[in-house]
Amino acid sequence: MRVVAGKFKGKNVIAPKGEAVRPTTTRIKETLFNILQMDVPQSRVLDLFAGSGSLGIESLSRGAQHVVFVDKSKDSINAIKYNLSTLSGDYDIVNSDFAAYLNSAAFIGKKFDLIFIDPPYASNMGEIAIDFILSHDLLTADGKIVFEHGSEKPYTLAAVGYKQRTKKMGTVTAEFISRKRIALMAGSYDPFTRGHEAVLDEALEMFDEVVAACLINPDKQYVFSDEQRLALAQAVCESKKGARALFSRDDAAAVAREVGACMLVRGKRGERDEKYEEDMAAYNREHGFETCFIELPIYADLSATKAREMLRAGDMSAVPPCTVELLRSKEYAARLG
Repeated sequence: MRVVAGKFKGKNVIAPKGEAVRPTTTRIKETLFNILQMDVPQSRVLDLFAGSGSLGIESLSRGAQHVVFVDKSKDSINAIKYNLSTLSGDYDIVNSDFAAYLNSAAFIGKKFDLIFIDPPYASNMGEIAIDFILSHDLLTADGKIVFEHGSEKPYTLAAVGYKQRTKKMGTVTAEFISRKRIALMAGSYDPFTRGHEAVLDEALEMFDEVVAACLINPDKQYVFSDEQRLALAQAVCESKKGARALFSRDDAAAVAREVGACMLVRGKRGERDEKYEEDMAAYNREHGFETCFIELPIYADLSATKAREMLRAGDMSAVPPCTVELLRSKEYAARLG
């Protein structure tokens, strides 16, 4: 084996003796790091079930800030020390069972940007390690787990709020596991307008999932009921991959925390919204969430008030087509007067 790229490119890496260790081949390592190349520089890396330390050493070569090598085998620890003996970098070598190390890391609140998990294929230790890492929040916000396993045994991620990318390489498969980027798009949706839909579409290009939260503003008198406002949002979200709607009486920051959002999304209609939106953003920032503003000039003059006026006149052009049938029903028409 050799280091594929970086400052140690071409350096040989020896594997521990015996059949217990199955090192990642140079070809597979090259494939993994082609995928990870933007994630490695300045990263904090955990090489769990390190074996020869090949994955951690490749990370150091490509600019990782710090690497922790963990293995319970003394032979593996000796091989890692030998492989690192002529190399520079910031690292720790830990002779420990994987579960004991993860417990100690969780106890002190340690987090990693990259975690390599390459356990014996016949075991379920990889699955156990992943469950522990995710449930104890050992990944940074943009962190990734890379889990190698035999291709004959598929792996399906069960954790909510995370996504899985699978790369099959012959008899070896790698799973790339990271947090979903979830955004919360809060509003009254009285009704859900074409402007709201445009903001939602834009947000879905930026995030893995967007939650349209139908909330209550105590300063507003709503035309449609809570149930009707939610139904309109749901009708729009059902047709868009990655979108869903919910109703809550909590504020946006509380709902964002509940759904695991990393960002709030707001539509802005130019200068007329500036002061209100700045105040809202400041409030949400104080409660732990930044706001991503999406400004779409084509709908700068469209408000919920204007949409309701158009609906009363029989003009449905201000609302998404999928909501027209609902808005023409007796229940909604009665609310419009």
